[in-house]
Amino acid sequence: MKAQTLLGASVLALALAAGQAAAQDQQVTVEEVIVTATKKAQTLQEVPISLAAVTGEVIEERGIRQFTDLQASVPNLQIDQTNGNYAITIRGLGSGASNLAFEQSVGLFVDGVYSGRARSLQTAFMDVERVEVVRGPQGALFGKNTNAGAISLISRAPTRSFEAEARVGAELEYGGWNASGFISGPLGDNLAGRFTFSSGYSGPYIENRLKKTDEYDNQYYGIRGQLRWEPTDALDVTLKIEGSQNEISGGNIVFNNLGTCGLCNVARNAAGGPGVAQEKPDFWRTTSSARPEYNDTSTALTSVTANWDLGDWTLTSITAYSGVVADQAIDTDVSALHLLDAHQSERSNQFFQEFRFSGTIGENLDVIGGLTYLKSKMKIVQLVYYNGTPYGLPAYQADANRSFRQESESLSPYVALDYRLTEHWHLSGSLRYSNETKDARITHTIVGTLPASNMPYDLKGSMEEGLWDYSAKVRYQFNRDAQVYLSYATGTKGGGFISNDGLLLYNIINNGATIDYDSERAKSWELGAKFRLFDGRGDLNIALFSTDFTDLQVSSYTGTGFTTGNAAKATSKGVEIETNWRPNEIFSFGGSVAYLDAKYDDYPGAACVYDAPPTCVPKTNNLKGYALTRAPEWKWSAYAQVEVPVTDDLEFTGRVSADYTDLSYYQSDMNPLNAQPAYTKVDARLGIKSQAGRWEAALIGRNLTNEVVFSQAFNVPLIGGNSHGAMINPPRTVAIELVKKF
Repeated sequence: MKAQTLLGASVLALALAAGQAAAQDQQVTVEEVIVTATKKAQTLQEVPISLAAVTGEVIEERGIRQFTDLQASVPNLQIDQTNGNYAITIRGLGSGASNLAFEQSVGLFVDGVYSGRARSLQTAFMDVERVEVVRGPQGALFGKNTNAGAISLISRAPTRSFEAEARVGAELEYGGWNASGFISGPLGDNLAGRFTFSSGYSGPYIENRLKKTDEYDNQYYGIRGQLRWEPTDALDVTLKIEGSQNEISGGNIVFNNLGTCGLCNVARNAAGGPGVAQEKPDFWRTTSSARPEYNDTSTALTSVTANWDLGDWTLTSITAYSGVVADQAIDTDVSALHLLDAHQSERSNQFFQEFRFSGTIGENLDVIGGLTYLKSKMKIVQLVYYNGTPYGLPAYQADANRSFRQESESLSPYVALDYRLTEHWHLSGSLRYSNETKDARITHTIVGTLPASNMPYDLKGSMEEGLWDYSAKVRYQFNRDAQVYLSYATGTKGGGFISNDGLLLYNIINNGATIDYDSERAKSWELGAKFRLFDGRGDLNIALFSTDFTDLQVSSYTGTGFTTGNAAKATSKGVEIETNWRPNEIFSFGGSVAYLDAKYDDYPGAACVYDAPPTCVPKTNNLKGYALTRAPEWKWSAYAQVEVPVTDDLEFTGRVSADYTDLSYYQSDMNPLNAQPAYTKVDARLGIKSQAGRWEAALIGRNLTNEVVFSQAFNVPLIGGNSHGAMINPPRTVAIELVKKF
């Protein structure tokens, strides 16, 4: 019997066994999760914003290793690996992946430290306390580049008592392993420490039938050390040093369609001919590259966080220096031909400083204020190798070097107020000003022959922006277990420069293009309600939202070049519903559903859609009424879990979950071959553990129905004939894992 069938049958058997014991009706409650999204500790149900929190225990139990696996647990969140930047969207809003210099519309924070580069997401989770995902514009509270929302990762902190854990596992389908652990405890009267490590290997899941090899294996490791010093009851200082490495060998780009054309047939025959060459997406391909494919990312972070309790007030300082080093090599033509390869590298670093005060004035007014400073440097190099002459493209025989350098500096003061008007009515608001300067140099050099539209250039640009963000909120607290709220919030993402477009100078001369793009703006209304039900055994959260975007930053690849700039207007509106229910100690149920209607209200100058008439040209084209990319209309998830005591010392656990994602377009040309069809993934887990929680053994299955899911889709360059490529996410995996706590 296959492992996934055994897993499903075992979970069902556990559920039936649990049903006989369900008559026990002990008073139990849904876990209350403490979050800090508003820069103060509150329960998830108290926070009057649309917020999802995924605890470290859930991340570990479900075998979630990477950020890209997080989206199944959070409505209206999508995180995709692409052949450019990582693409992160919330409620349909996110930066296009094609312009490598884009900062994110979804801000990423690690223990309060902002990270401006999406590449820092390509690291494995390590000793996580929780991940908080705040949906909707958060510019006033979190700062710049959070106009779609914010993701905040909180690490587990040093403890005053001794704790330790070791976790090891093995993957059964494709081979692989993982090992992680931590040790935490006192190092003296006023000093505590925590040391954490994580490492693992995921076996290759793409079969290259042309090269007779298996590809796309992933080796990762991370290490973190923390010291927490508490010289007095009023002062604590935490030093954290961490680093990570993520190394992927091979490629995961396959044909979503190999079209009909002369060069298509050359590619088809080079791979073995019709019926042998890979032409439709699956977990195999027939590809040969002149250069090895890989995708490596290294990150490093050092931070010092200090909190000083002054009675009614607390002063906080966060100082951090971080860096990202990334390299990626791609067989861009996806085929057996050595036609087009690309290498992309990024070197970036930043210094971050925040000073914050929080406290109470009188009995009813809570105040948070502060100042954030950020200075960053970035260098992005894209090398493109054209080899068209052997395949009848004599104008394509060159090496192109596209280099982008940028330095930026920003200073941002902010204040947030929360006033208890009465026992039930609360008013709150926040205000932030951000001043940012950017200086960039963009170069393009060519050795060899390319079409005349690919012109060398050496361009420089500077910009300074003063951006205001604000929010206001009113909420009515019926009691501790029920509230409704209405909020209005704005978010702004700073403008920037185009980094990796070989046609940039040609478009400046002939099409009125510029080297930069403007800041984008989001304004959002949200009506929400949060309830704890059945004496704490259940919860229900509902959020209705409508967000207007202006000057939306977009970037997409048309098959012949990039389109990067600002779409005029877009609207994203919808509803999110999340619920959990634990009727007794044995059963737990829950799920979420999200509906999204995200469309362009006005987008003049956009690239033509795939089935536009031949008379269509971008200069007169408008995408008004078309859906935003990476904005599926429906997403839902559901889970059922049982925990069955079998002896005084042992407990069986079983969990099955499913998540559904509707059709999602990856390029604005609306071509169905540049889209991910709707799919449903099923995961399951079967475990046995000691009642005291000292050890556990588990069998974990992910994507048990073996769905073929893309993270990116695009027109294959140069080949033509309606050829399209797609990046394939992992197939079914089944792993065993052992945990020992000390």
